Amino acid sequence: MPNKSVKDKIKGSKAFRIFRHKYLLVTLAFATWVVFIDSNNILTWMSDLKELSAQRRQIEYYREAIRKTDEQLKELRSNRDSLEKFAREQYFFHRPDEEVFIIDENRQ
Repeated sequence: MPNKSVKDKIKGSKAFRIFRHKYLLVTLAFATWVVFIDSNNILTWMSDLKELSAQRRQIEYYREAIRKTDEQLKELRSNRDSLEKFAREQYFFHRPDEEVFIIDENRQ
């Protein structure tokens, strides 16, 4: 039998032996589906995880800003001199008999 039929050649090929394993095919199909095609795929998870991390950093930033503002508010409520200093520096308040000169240090 020197001449093999086409059917025998296909059955003897490596590709056919690999595709004959249905569990391997199903596993590969499932993995492809989960990684790339599904709406909850790994790529989406990674971007969501990155966004969650950024939002957690932002939460910490705002918590720290709130803490600092609360400390400043407590200081302003407890000390009248600090309230006057804050009003003069931030809002340029002045007494009627005073003149205020504003020097812009950022200007060259």
